[in-house]
Amino acid sequence: MSDEMDEIISEFVTEAEETLEKIDPMFVELETKGYDKDLLNEIFRGMHTLKGAAGFLGFQNVVDVAHRSESIMKRLRDGEIALTRDLMDVILKSVDTLRLLISHIKLKDGVEEDTSGLLAELDNALETAVSGQTVSQESPAIKEEQPPPPEEVFTPLTPEPISIPEPIKEERIEPPPPPRPKPQPQPQTITPTHEEPQQQVVKEKEVVQNLRVDVSRIDKVMDLAGEIVLARNRLLNLAAKLDMSYSGDANVEGLLETTGFLDRVTSDLQLAVMKMRMQPIQKVFSKFPRMVRDLSKNLGKDIDLEIFGEDTEVDKTVIENIGDPLVHIIRNSIDHGIEQPEERLAKGKPQKGRIIISAYQKGTLIVIEVTDDGKGIDIDAVKRKALSKGLITEEEAQRMSDEAAVNLIFLPGFSTKDVSTELSGRGVGMDVVKTNVAKLNGYAEVITKKDQGSTFRISLPLTLAIIQAMMVRIGAEHYAIPQTMIEETLRVKKSDIKDITGQKVLTIRGKVLPLFEMAQVLNVRTNGDVEQENKYVLVATVGDKRFCISVDELLGQEEIVIKTINGIESEECGILGATITGDGRVVLILDFAVLTRSMFASR
Repeated sequence: MSDEMDEIISEFVTEAEETLEKIDPMFVELETKGYDKDLLNEIFRGMHTLKGAAGFLGFQNVVDVAHRSESIMKRLRDGEIALTRDLMDVILKSVDTLRLLISHIKLKDGVEEDTSGLLAELDNALETAVSGQTVSQESPAIKEEQPPPPEEVFTPLTPEPISIPEPIKEERIEPPPPPRPKPQPQPQTITPTHEEPQQQVVKEKEVVQNLRVDVSRIDKVMDLAGEIVLARNRLLNLAAKLDMSYSGDANVEGLLETTGFLDRVTSDLQLAVMKMRMQPIQKVFSKFPRMVRDLSKNLGKDIDLEIFGEDTEVDKTVIENIGDPLVHIIRNSIDHGIEQPEERLAKGKPQKGRIIISAYQKGTLIVIEVTDDGKGIDIDAVKRKALSKGLITEEEAQRMSDEAAVNLIFLPGFSTKDVSTELSGRGVGMDVVKTNVAKLNGYAEVITKKDQGSTFRISLPLTLAIIQAMMVRIGAEHYAIPQTMIEETLRVKKSDIKDITGQKVLTIRGKVLPLFEMAQVLNVRTNGDVEQENKYVLVATVGDKRFCISVDELLGQEEIVIKTINGIESEECGILGATITGDGRVVLILDFAVLTRSMFASR
């Protein structure tokens, strides 16, 4: 197979995947609405385009399945048949089969799927739908398909053959004056007679502006941009030192001007590359309507799914890795959270359950929430299960707050169900979510109320490669703390720190906040700095926890590039990675999501 044909097939696979991904949630929306001509038209066009492209390349299996599905969609669009749940089941089955066939083409594994059974199902479903259709269901759609009156079609066209030729003849007969070259008859004659082709040309130019670029190339550009950021930081540091030593020197002034320009260009470059990597989170959310529909049907539950913020853009790495944690959370909400219809009615709730998925940007964080109106998490059951597994002691269970207890669900293998189901559980708890989110430098939390429901919240950094950080000194070592966690920095007197039942606290604007010594948290020797009269304090927020941490010195803010460290697990030591600062020092980046859990667990 030639390289040119490989490229054509690759383009077909990409477009086919995008088409199926786009129309899949449309089917679920269509099933909810019952009849929507715009949706049916869009689905029909997608199937028709897919069938045509597959036929051109000779993928007959794809053509057969797409053609059968297209025929059903046409009958639905024309109002000849009604949409039933059974008909939708077989249509969705055809979409799954198309996705499977496309995957074989993509992998070039030579596997030929037997689609004869599905084709027979589609034919039978269509025949059943046609035989069961009544005239009353057909009439509304037929009326919508009626063409407009003939006069509306031809009337707008009548002025054109009369008005256009006359100005053309007049302008060609009249010669333009020699000293004025501006009047050009050719553009004037082309403009009225070829208006539509000109618009076509503009559209073609717009299409050319969109290019498909291999992801590895964008990643390479991002890596290089990160190295430029490190070099920029180093140059700014050196230039500042030279300015202090040789203030007023013309060469130093020129260096400062150049590094300032480099600083601005580097920031613009970083922002441009970051935007290249951003994608709407709809790419992930579009899979959930179908999943909720199928799972709720299997469990005999009736659930409404609402999605908000699907246009929120996130880094492509988030798109690639956040899907599995969200699937696990939604499965748990459907299986564990939402009650059976009769149980909901007994509690005075609507028979139909509700799940809301939303995404929004909060500062430099992307927040994704999954909320259900189910039975919530039974805190007492969580404690009992943790006791039976030996995860906590009886004493710890008694003095443990509800907030701390609910976080026990993130422990490996934790589940309140004695019997694992096929949909959720399987002995794998919410630790899957926590681990995957931690890999994205984010953190997960849960808020729950008995018989009212639960909210699972995932917070992730807007960009995963280059971040703003506060540089601090703890003992003899320098550390970087992601700026997204820090509200403000303070300098307080030692006398301002109080002790309440063994916990140091600070009163900030009328609110008492716990204070943690970072030297103690990290087990770092401080050389007696903690005995100083004044202390540097950072007010931090991680999820719904607000607290203070004390450090020995604040070194200022800096834009840093996160470098992973092989062999180090953030969940074990609270180290997110490392970076190189402007003065050439290698500095560890603290993972506050992990450290916060350890700090509050020890209270």
